[in-house]
Amino acid sequence: MAKPATTNRSNARVSQLRKGATLEMVRLSCPDAAQALKIAESFGTTVVDSDGIRSLHERLIVETADSLSEGLGERAMQIHLQRIVGAFVGSAHGAGQF
Repeated sequence: MAKPATTNRSNARVSQLRKGATLEMVRLSCPDAAQALKIAESFGTTVVDSDGIRSLHERLIVETADSLSEGLGERAMQIHLQRIVGAFVGSAHGAGQF
């Protein structure tokens, strides 16, 4: 009997990695305070408290790190925080592009 054909790894579909968003990309795509005020006035909406949001997220990250510090090693904590911060930065970049 013939053996079933084996899949060659070189023929396997390769997924391209997306480049992660950076703080610089967020800075360039999101409005500053003056621009946000003009946008809010134009559309008749309230101005978003970006400083308050930034402060809240910073506090959330610090408190999370403090609560996990006993259970995670340094490398595990670094990986975890990179993922969390990366998600926040990616979300901010997506919102800025919207």
